[in-house]
Amino acid sequence: MPSAELRIFAAAMAVETVHLVDDGLVNPHDGMTDLPSTLISLAIAVVAVALYGRLARHARAILAGLFGLAGLLSGLDMHVIPALQHGAAGGDYTGFGQAAAGAVLLTMAAVLALRPAAGPQPA
Repeated sequence: MPSAELRIFAAAMAVETVHLVDDGLVNPHDGMTDLPSTLISLAIAVVAVALYGRLARHARAILAGLFGLAGLLSGLDMHVIPALQHGAAGGDYTGFGQAAAGAVLLTMAAVLALRPAAGPQPA
């Protein structure tokens, strides 16, 4: 696996995780911080990045696709669309990053899924 692929995955996951920390501790929606959920989100992201390089190409595509879909949809639904309607505030700014990181991960998943397999081609 190319190291650039791992760096892109790790960077996108970092952006998504920064937003989750912001949403859970700094700018929570309901006004109450949620340390347990924030720590779980952080742990999941760390494990995903640590395991990513050890996975087969299709498994990496699935992992990137799942995190990408979650980040894009959540970012759009909770932050981008409301900010367009009512103006941005608080965690919306990191939510924009979450949506963008989700789009990057979805693009990465598509590239991985559609890339031809390496190795000798049948004659």
